[in-house]
Amino acid sequence: MDKSQLRATCEERLRRLDLPHRFGTHQLREAVAAMRGKPIILRALNPTDAADTPCGIRVETPTADILFVEQGTSAAHQMHILAHEISHILCDHPGSLSLGDGTTSAIGLNPTLIQRMSGRTAYTTADEREAELLATLIRQRVYRERLLPARRPTVADERWDAIFA
Repeated sequence: MDKSQLRATCEERLRRLDLPHRFGTHQLREAVAAMRGKPIILRALNPTDAADTPCGIRVETPTADILFVEQGTSAAHQMHILAHEISHILCDHPGSLSLGDGTTSAIGLNPTLIQRMSGRTAYTTADEREAELLATLIRQRVYRERLLPARRPTVADERWDAIFA
């Protein structure tokens, strides 16, 4: 898929979420959870000294999507990691981490419950590039929409909020 096709595909995925004019991480998670029919659970990922440790991990189980986001980074970076991992869900990527990576013990989940798991340490695969582009579009929409007039009214001033308060 060329860059313009990829961008159009990502923009369409974002449009289908039918998010309000102003939305935050909660509204984004709720829209994706409703589409998937299961909740999105956020967990802190403790930073390590290893350079190849993912800063975000998506774990799919039969009953929930669990997103691990690095706790020891800035709020802006956490929000981008969250958008990136949600993008993997929206794109229905198969996952890139294997259960033998030692990651399952680090996140404390029973490996028999895990259907798919992905984590990003580089942007070398098509799935990672697609998730990164969609995450960037999500973040651009969040901030751009704060400058333009509302297309439809909202009940409250929703914000792109911090993940770990």
